[in-house]
Amino acid sequence: MENRDLREKWKYLHRHPEAREELRQEIRDSWERSYDYGVNPGLRENPYICTKTELARYQANSAYLIETSQPVMSALFEFVAGTSFVVILGDSNHCILKVIGDRESLAWAYSARLVEGSLWSEHLVGTNGGSLAMALARPISIFGYEHFCLFSHVAACSSAPLLDQGRIIGILAMAAPFKNVSNHTLGMVVAATNHIKTKMELERARLAHEVVTESMSEGVLVVNVNDQITYINSNCARMLKKSKESFLGKSLHDVFGHTPENHRFINAVSQGRTITDEDFTLTLARDRFLCNVTCNSLNHPDPAYAGSVVILRERQRINRIVRNSIGGGAKITFADIIGNNQRFLQAINTAKTAASTSSSILLLGESGTGKDLLAQAIHNESPRRNGPFLAINCAALPRELIASELFGYEDGAFTGARKGGNMGKFELADQGTIFLDEIGDMPLDLQVTLLRVLEEKAVMRLGGNRIVPVNVRIIAATNKDLESEVERNLFRRDLFYRLGVIRISIPPLRERLDDIELLAQYFLQQTCKRLGKSGMELSLDAIESFCCYQWPGNVREMQNVLEGAIQLTPGPVITPDFFPEYFKLQEHQNETKIRLPSSEITSEEKQIIIDCLHQHRFNKTATAKALGVSRRTLYRRLEKYGLI
Repeated sequence: MENRDLREKWKYLHRHPEAREELRQEIRDSWERSYDYGVNPGLRENPYICTKTELARYQANSAYLIETSQPVMSALFEFVAGTSFVVILGDSNHCILKVIGDRESLAWAYSARLVEGSLWSEHLVGTNGGSLAMALARPISIFGYEHFCLFSHVAACSSAPLLDQGRIIGILAMAAPFKNVSNHTLGMVVAATNHIKTKMELERARLAHEVVTESMSEGVLVVNVNDQITYINSNCARMLKKSKESFLGKSLHDVFGHTPENHRFINAVSQGRTITDEDFTLTLARDRFLCNVTCNSLNHPDPAYAGSVVILRERQRINRIVRNSIGGGAKITFADIIGNNQRFLQAINTAKTAASTSSSILLLGESGTGKDLLAQAIHNESPRRNGPFLAINCAALPRELIASELFGYEDGAFTGARKGGNMGKFELADQGTIFLDEIGDMPLDLQVTLLRVLEEKAVMRLGGNRIVPVNVRIIAATNKDLESEVERNLFRRDLFYRLGVIRISIPPLRERLDDIELLAQYFLQQTCKRLGKSGMELSLDAIESFCCYQWPGNVREMQNVLEGAIQLTPGPVITPDFFPEYFKLQEHQNETKIRLPSSEITSEEKQIIIDCLHQHRFNKTATAKALGVSRRTLYRRLEKYGLI
């Protein structure tokens, strides 16, 4: 059909509505809507062209669509180059965003006003391929006279909607003079739109994957079958102290591969081994990175997508998790430890000095003197304060469980072992402190293992064959005389010396007479606060009883006695009446043992009291304690001698 015939056909359809029955139903419906919109069919050009500012805004709003579609449009044009075709991308507002063609085809498109920024909605320019494809939500071709307006009647256009997650975001079209159109044009457009849709889905999946991996606190490393790093997230690059670009495309051997530990890591990943929570010390340049590694194979029929994904966790972060999961570890600081006694202060000062070292510490003292509190304070004062603090009572664990608790075990190490094995306390306490309470009760055979851990700074799990390096500071404690235990061959001499690099003896409460009232008042406040009671105080008789008591259970016993008295006392003043019977019995024995009849008072006794007062700087409580009498008895003697 010639141009003249085509134009006559178009005129005839507009002049004779009954003739439009030969048009396809979707074309007839579109023409009817165009008449309803008041579109002028005699338009000789498209007058609706955006300004540069408006076009820039449309293009900016569809930047992702343009970026994804442009390579596909260029590839599509290569098939039709030299045939006057142009490839067109439009947005959901019917604005032409991009037109790709050669010089000849672009000149034809320009003459048809089919240019970037032109608007082609049905209510503006009537029936056209792009608007109809969006209205029908399916591909369609429009030939010559089927266009509603005069300026389009010499063109043919094949268009298909671009869908993203079920939503139309634009159209892709091919347009040319009507003579150049073939039946294959629409198929090419549909194939191209499917390609664009697939690209967007893949890109969305990639972005979702990247968002997920970038939000992970762990490091993520993806390696292909050729041991090349194809992906690394920001956290992994940060952990390894290099930029992401310095890893991508490099082989594992290029990035790692200098130390035996690095080679162990490379071999495990390149061999496709499944690794679960294994510890590695990786070295890059002069930096050492302590990490926990999990590795799994990426099984895919396409080798391009096969390989391994490696998850790296910082040991320091694991330590923080461990510390949080076990209740925060050490809570006590030196500021929480109360006392003015010179021997006690000397022990505290030694502990503060020892805290800054990495040497093992042995705490010696009776039960209840606060060895566990001092261990926590040492940890919190040390450079390891941000690491975990784990406490183990060697006397509380069954003999057969001590080794597995301390050193861990592998899967199948013994009947009932947890599947996958279990980390021991030494591994969990890495970069931190482990407190071994009641070390004197540790079996001799385990003392040998502990000594080896101290010397080699590494552990081997039960049933395992792999050495796990650990950096742990040991604080041990005992209420036994370990030197005597060594002489009796109940404790290893070499372990005693290794644990006791720094030895700190904590005096019992009965030797801290000047601290008794101070501690009693402190524990009274703390216990009342915890129990929700206020305004309670100790009577003078109660304080005197505290000073006269021998405290075989030390500070722990004082806390328990006070709590019981606070709970039982109905009023605000705590008297000795609410102390345990054994407590009052000992006080009575102390008083009756020393008390003398007034007739037996001698000047020699007076001088002893005066000397004792001077020795204790006139501290009545300390003087009474030294003389072995109650404060009440001392005051009676002072009255007799006129010393008050």
